[in-house]
Amino acid sequence: MKGPTKKQQEILLFISSFISQYGFAPSLKEMADHFHISSAAVHYALISMEKKGLVDKVGNGARSIILSSDVRKDMGNTPVPLYQGEPDSSSLENGSLDTLFVPSSLASPSTFAFIVTSWSMKEGGILPGDIAILDKEREAKDGDIVLGYPEGGDGKMELRRLRKRKTLFELWPENDSMGITRSQNMVICGILREIRRKY
Repeated sequence: MKGPTKKQQEILLFISSFISQYGFAPSLKEMADHFHISSAAVHYALISMEKKGLVDKVGNGARSIILSSDVRKDMGNTPVPLYQGEPDSSSLENGSLDTLFVPSSLASPSTFAFIVTSWSMKEGGILPGDIAILDKEREAKDGDIVLGYPEGGDGKMELRRLRKRKTLFELWPENDSMGITRSQNMVICGILREIRRKY
């Protein structure tokens, strides 16, 4: 991997700082605004950086540029799948279109994230627009905040607090206007590890 020029190093540092603060990469416009240059100039700079192995392109979205694996090692961040809204069972199987960077200490092969759209946990301080980071492999305990749905249902997932009863499982919202979901067989797709909020 060829070393970056001074300007490319500045772009890498900006991308890294932006990811550390928000959990996702800046758009071309955000980079252009920061450096007071045109989006086209940023685009050409990123093409050159991609050829050097400094950045990679994932998908065609506005935030599709990610730091290369070698650069990420230096920055201490690991990419995980990011879903736009609460995923359903199908989208978890098919994969996400976006990427979130989290500290390597938080990430594992079973870590994923989504942007909250529901008010179900508002009294617990989790609001629409927040980014929920979850782990699929951890065993859910009574009282954990989980992403789950009743087995045999439509696969629509809910972020709620898990309550284990003698004969069934319950998903409790922290919103008095919403009801409790009960099932003898509850599919738990992830246990909440962290919430991020962009101010």
